[in-house]
Amino acid sequence: MGILLKFEAKEDFLYCWASGAYSFEDGCSMIRELLAESAQHGATRVLVDCMQIEGSPSKVERYELAEFMAHELSDLLSGWKSSPRFAVLGKEPLVDQNRFSELVATNRGVQTKTVEQIEDALKWPGVGNPGGQP
Repeated sequence: MGILLKFEAKEDFLYCWASGAYSFEDGCSMIRELLAESAQHGATRVLVDCMQIEGSPSKVERYELAEFMAHELSDLLSGWKSSPRFAVLGKEPLVDQNRFSELVATNRGVQTKTVEQIEDALKWPGVGNPGGQP
């Protein structure tokens, strides 16, 4: 089945809905598509809603996905005026309670924050009214 993505350009940010079953390969494909769509829109703020993704990446997969995102993003940055910020909305077990992937990605220059509430996702990248729906 894989991971399906839908995008909607909002006034202040790009909203991405992701759904499906997690696999490492699909995670990498999702990152590529997410970054390509973000670049196409010139998005500097991106909210990625992963609440509908089922699965539990291993610690090694979390590390490798964060490394992959950092590498892919660095290849695209020349087309952006500034580095995009990513708010990732998710729940356990897809999201690690210790935010290991976030730590790895942040240490490699990706501006990202993983949260479990939509309000926090909207606040972190400064994308709009946290009381309203995305």
